[in-house]
Amino acid sequence: MAILVGIDEAGYGPHLGPLVVAAAAMEFPGETLPDPDLWAALGQHVCKRPSGAGSRVLVCDSKVAYPGDGNVGPLERTVLGYLAATGARPLRLSDLLSAAAVQPTATAAADDPVPQPWEHPQALSLPASTPTEEIDAAAARLTEGLALLGGRALRLWVNVASAARLNRLMDASRNKARALFALTADLLAAAMDLRPSDPIHVTMDSHGGRRYYAGLLAGAFPMTPVETLSESAAVSRYRLVRDGPVPPGKAPVYLTICNRCETWSLATALASMAAKYVRELHMLQLNAYFGSLVPGLRPTAGYGRDAWRFLDEVADARALGRIEDAQILRSR
Repeated sequence: MAILVGIDEAGYGPHLGPLVVAAAAMEFPGETLPDPDLWAALGQHVCKRPSGAGSRVLVCDSKVAYPGDGNVGPLERTVLGYLAATGARPLRLSDLLSAAAVQPTATAAADDPVPQPWEHPQALSLPASTPTEEIDAAAARLTEGLALLGGRALRLWVNVASAARLNRLMDASRNKARALFALTADLLAAAMDLRPSDPIHVTMDSHGGRRYYAGLLAGAFPMTPVETLSESAAVSRYRLVRDGPVPPGKAPVYLTICNRCETWSLATALASMAAKYVRELHMLQLNAYFGSLVPGLRPTAGYGRDAWRFLDEVADARALGRIEDAQILRSR
């Protein structure tokens, strides 16, 4: 079998709320992977545009699926549908996080901070806004489509860094981009731990226009030889050898990093939607918590001036609850 893994993030730019990195894995028969641009091959089952969805499953850049209008339904139908196709049916956010958890490796130096008052994933029921039958239908469509190629949905992972956790990561690295890569490395490690005999192809969106990743990869996986296949402003490719020189039956991991990868790799688009969905669920909790303390409080998405407006309006509630800036506000 050959395994395709897509990785993407949501929430790199805002001042409030978590940074979430997600990965979606699917497997196909043989050692030759289909073109990651699976939209044409799965055209009867998935689509790239909300307007053309119908009974098909929307799989696209999360910014297209969720324009910030508060309706997480399009994200939810796809993400919970894909999870259901893997056999996981979370009833709460805590179930989703447990089913999609990764073991911290690159981020182990930054222990998870104590959960904040608004972080109670066990209290948020799922689906949040989508009828269960729509999620079942999405799972069936995804399963049927992948089966036409001999494939199946394999795994979905998410790595969530709250503002407090992200601040600790940035304090350790002095760099937000390095903190993002550390979170991404956890997902790469999870992918590399999949079946050793199967070749793994990882497609990932570039981090802020960076074109050189060999040094970062070598630092994150010091015992894993990293071969640079090509590096350019548009696309960089690497080959990672799991556990040193390739023994019989041990297959390499290929990593392709490119600009706007979520428009080329369906697996990366799935990861983009999963990361955004989980981030929005966390923002829903944050807004609900402070809204219960400040009557009439307008919710925030955590970006730009609106984040500062929100912080000003909840200042008294934060003072009463002894919530320090580092617990809710990112340092970078």
